[in-house]
Amino acid sequence: MRHLLFALTLLATPAAAEDPGDLMAREGLAGASAALEQTQQTADRDMALAAVRFLSGIEAAYQARWLIGATDPLLPLPVLGASLPPNPQPQPMSASFLNKMMEDLAASMQATRDALPDGDASLVLDLRTLWLDVDGNRQRGPAEDLAQLGGLPLPEGPAVVRFDSADLHWLRGYTHLVEGLATLTLAFDPQPALAQRIELEKALALQFAEPPGQMARAPNMDAEARAFGPLVDRVAVLVQTLRQQPDPQLTQAAGQHLRQMVTANRDFWAVVATETDNDREWIPNDAQEAALGFDLPPGTADMWLAILDEVDQALAGRMLIPFWRFAPGHGVDLSLWLEDPRPVELADWVQGTAALPYARPGLTVGRDNWDRFLSSFGARAGLYMLLLN
Repeated sequence: MRHLLFALTLLATPAAAEDPGDLMAREGLAGASAALEQTQQTADRDMALAAVRFLSGIEAAYQARWLIGATDPLLPLPVLGASLPPNPQPQPMSASFLNKMMEDLAASMQATRDALPDGDASLVLDLRTLWLDVDGNRQRGPAEDLAQLGGLPLPEGPAVVRFDSADLHWLRGYTHLVEGLATLTLAFDPQPALAQRIELEKALALQFAEPPGQMARAPNMDAEARAFGPLVDRVAVLVQTLRQQPDPQLTQAAGQHLRQMVTANRDFWAVVATETDNDREWIPNDAQEAALGFDLPPGTADMWLAILDEVDQALAGRMLIPFWRFAPGHGVDLSLWLEDPRPVELADWVQGTAALPYARPGLTVGRDNWDRFLSSFGARAGLYMLLLN
C-alpha cells in the first residue's frame, strides 16, 4: 500500500520543467502546450505558456488558410499577409471560414493574456528553431520556420532572445492589436460576401464543365486571365464586406482593444527605459543591443510613442483624421464612427459624402511624427512598425 501511495503521489506531482524552447522545437506548439500545462506553475512557466498560446493562435489561423488553399497573401495585415506553403489538395471553402478564423484568433489572444504572469519572468528562445505546423501534420516542413513565415530576418547562426518582464507588455499589446483587427473584421461580417463568391465559383465550374456550343465564338481565357480571377475575388469580397452594416458593439470593442494596445506599449517602453542589463534583448533601449543584430535609431521609443499617442487620441476623438477635401481645422472623428458606424462605401468615402456625418472642426493629426519615423527607418519602416507593435 505504501508503494502504491508513493506511485500515486508521483503521478499527481507536476513534471519537472523542461526548457520551453526545446519543447517547442521538438514537439511543436501543441506538444509544448500540453507539456507546459503539466509543469509546476511559476512566472517563467506562465510566460512560456503565454508565448505558446499566442503562437498557437497564429498557427491555427495559418492552418485554416492552408486547408482551403488560401496560401497567397490575402491582405497586408497580420496573419492574412503571410505567404504559406502550397496545399496540393485544398478543401472547399465554407462561407463561415473567415468568421470562424477570426473568432478563434480572438479567443487565443484572450487566452494568451490569461496566461501572462504578474511580476518578473523570463523566457529564452532560439527563434531559428521555432516553427508553426501550417499543414497540421505535426512534423516540421521546409517552409514552416517561424521567422520565414513572419518575414523576420535573422542573423547568421543562433538567434537567441531572452524575453523579459518588459516583453510581457509587448506581448499583451500585440494580443490587443490582433484581437482588435479580428473584432473589426467580425463587425463587418464577411460571411455573406464569401457565400456570393462560392456561388460564383459553382456557376463557373458548371459552365466550364459543359462543352462549348456552336455560339461560342470567343476564344477561351488563357492561363493569365484565369489567374487574375482570385485577385478580383479578393477585391470583390473586401468591397462587398465593407458595404455590410457594421455591428456597433464590435466596432466599439475593436477601438478599445486598439487603445489597450497603446497602453501596453507605453508600459513596455517605460520598463525598457529602466533596464541596465544587456542580455539578448528583443527590443533594446538606446544603451542596449538587439539580440537579432538590428539597429534602432536613437530615440526610437520617443518616436514610436508619439505616433501611438496620436493613434490613441484619434481613437478617443481628441484628435481628428485629416481629409483631403476638408478645410484646415476640420477632420473626421473616428470615435464617432466607432460609436455609430455606417457601411463603408469606398467611392463615397473617397468623394467625401460618407465622411460628412463624422466631420467636425478640431485639432487634426499631423504628419510630423510619421515623417520623422519614416525618415529614420527608411525602406524598412513597415517591418519595424510590425516589430514595435
